[in-house]
Amino acid sequence: MVTALDKYADAEPHWDYPVVIESHINGVRSKEMNPNTPVGYDEIAEDAIRCWEAGAGAIHAHNTSFDLLGENAFKDYMRTWERVLDKHPDITWYPTTCNNLRLIGDEHGLEHVALLNEHAHAEIACVDTGLTLFATHTDDEGYLVGPEFGFNYARVGRQWRMLRERGVPMVYGVYEPGHLRHAMYYVNQGMSTPGSMWDFYLIGDYGLTATEPIGTNGMKPSLESLYYYLHMIEEAKVKHPWYISIWGQGALDDTGILRRAIELGGHIKTGLELFYDPARNPTNLELLQQAQEIAREVGRPIATHEQARALYHLG
Repeated sequence: MVTALDKYADAEPHWDYPVVIESHINGVRSKEMNPNTPVGYDEIAEDAIRCWEAGAGAIHAHNTSFDLLGENAFKDYMRTWERVLDKHPDITWYPTTCNNLRLIGDEHGLEHVALLNEHAHAEIACVDTGLTLFATHTDDEGYLVGPEFGFNYARVGRQWRMLRERGVPMVYGVYEPGHLRHAMYYVNQGMSTPGSMWDFYLIGDYGLTATEPIGTNGMKPSLESLYYYLHMIEEAKVKHPWYISIWGQGALDDTGILRRAIELGGHIKTGLELFYDPARNPTNLELLQQAQEIAREVGRPIATHEQARALYHLG
């Protein structure tokens, strides 16, 4: 029986642009998860500079506390990014969202992004179009424990409106297929911003933040998952670039999935925000260089900083 996914499995390598490889350097990871995780203002700055100078197309970083909101989050970011921008004022970088559980009233969760856009050269923004459950551990009886993360229709709408008004490219965080359908609604209404991109989360056994193999959300890292997402975005009336980010894969050898994404014209997000394997402790630089080496093996050029900015439609 032929399926709609077969054409992706059968497709020969093809692309129309060099591959952009981003470094996502910290997230909510800790030294206990990997001693190479950058924590604190100086370490985050140093890793951002290191990966940028090694050819990352963009840097994505959290501040030191996901619980900070608005101006407090902005001030916390600036303690890192004043140092980075002093050395590389043209760096392409973008922040994360926030702890949605601390929002009240009409707060949408990206208030700090507006300030960073104005004052810290943050020209891209994350938009997580839905709600998901993060399994972090189990209780004494074996039941899953973890927070609910994400944003409802009203908050996503307010985020989207603010970013459209500023002309900021959006990273659509596709944790689940339903998140893609949510973003697709706005894309197909002509409400996306130039330079926006799909980020297909492929989520392994360790989920997004767990240190036990208890992941329960998202599409697993596999070629079939990648092909399904590619099939879904065929319905998009506005074509945006697509990326994959492989999360919490443990000992899974994900190089075949990275290779296939590069072969099919996709782009790559890598780094310690995504990576977890209790038996391995790579650095952000090592993960970036691994993806770069795969691109060279495929024969696809790696985007320069200028080419990456052009893909994001940044001046």
